[in-house]
Amino acid sequence: MIVATEIIARAVIRDGGRILVARERGKTWVFLPGGHVEPGEPVESALLRELAEELGTAGRILGFAGVVEHGYTDQGNAHHEVNLIFDAELDDTPVSQEEHLEFDWLPIDQINAADLRPTALKALITNGTRSFWHGWKADD
Repeated sequence: MIVATEIIARAVIRDGGRILVARERGKTWVFLPGGHVEPGEPVESALLRELAEELGTAGRILGFAGVVEHGYTDQGNAHHEVNLIFDAELDDTPVSQEEHLEFDWLPIDQINAADLRPTALKALITNGTRSFWHGWKADD
């Protein structure tokens, strides 16, 4: 049973042919930097806040990339999230500010082999498609 739908703001941050990805320590899969939008918080403000908290640097939103709806189960708990994805850039070199997270640059030409979640983000990143919508299907 899903208790709530989470709104997540995430950033595609590029450095040449690479994108910045996050990983929880001890996990094998990666995700885009960003985080939860707090009730009443504008989405863009939430993304910039999360980037500063996680990476220790300010950033700028360059544009809207798309929306990916996603559902998953973690430790027996069902989750449903709507990911609002933005192209962004950072003012400085990112350094993890949170002990449970590590960040790395993933070459875009290796993205199809990577366990990037939600998986639908791969098409958004590799195709450069904008105004992208990916609705949730139970097998995603």
